Amino acid sequence: MRRPSIAVIIPAHNEQVLIQSTITSVLSQLNQDDRLIVVADNCTDATASIARAAGAEVVERFNQQERGKGYALDFGVRHCAQNPPEVVIIVDADCQVGAKSIYRLAVACLEFSRPVQALYLMKSPSGAGLKTRIAEFAWLVKNLVRPSGYAVLGLPCQLMGTGMAFLWKDISSANLASGHIVEDLKLGIDFCRAGRPPLFLPQASVTSIFPTSAEGLTGQRTRWEHGHLGVMLSEAPGLFAEYICKKILAFWLWRLI
Repeated sequence: MRRPSIAVIIPAHNEQVLIQSTITSVLSQLNQDDRLIVVADNCTDATASIARAAGAEVVERFNQQERGKGYALDFGVRHCAQNPPEVVIIVDADCQVGAKSIYRLAVACLEFSRPVQALYLMKSPSGAGLKTRIAEFAWLVKNLVRPSGYAVLGLPCQLMGTGMAFLWKDISSANLASGHIVEDLKLGIDFCRAGRPPLFLPQASVTSIFPTSAEGLTGQRTRWEHGHLGVMLSEAPGLFAEYICKKILAFWLWRLI
């Protein structure tokens, strides 16, 4: 497959410590006509200036009422509309992108006309305790073993928030501007409903490091748990109703035939 035109969007909120290394891992994989856009979202630190100095195209967003990654992504996608790429890849500001991963994600997205999710792993920091290392193993099971099994069964992959590739026509019409804590889970459900379930591509990878403090680790886990529960409560009843309606319709069509 040919290499499509690519725009990588990095939403960032006060990420001055890690943003430069993230940009470096992405820029080395881009062609001259590709774009790397950092959305500095409600930043109060040097994220924007560091990102510019590192070679990224930076747009700044300030809105204290509409806060969250979903709003930052929507802002970045609308910025791309001036010169839309064929494929948009989303990477978190604290991630390292594996070699050739940008190319592999973009080509797979173009070939299958579906969202594509890279392998996303969290690593333990140096000197981490047993609790963090157990969390690292659990993350491996959740983000590698489970989606690999789903792929064997022909089931879709859950979007993981980073290392995600989308066709421009899909992401530009997606409902991104929301305050969902786990906007990736909601987005994956929306694409499944639209008949374009995400595809898992473990040959592409992104990695991040667990927070070094116990408070940071606990807070991160709490946000994810609350976010997942919120999406389950809001989306599960509607999904179940759709499933029942489709089963009833299929039954009556079978009776008529």
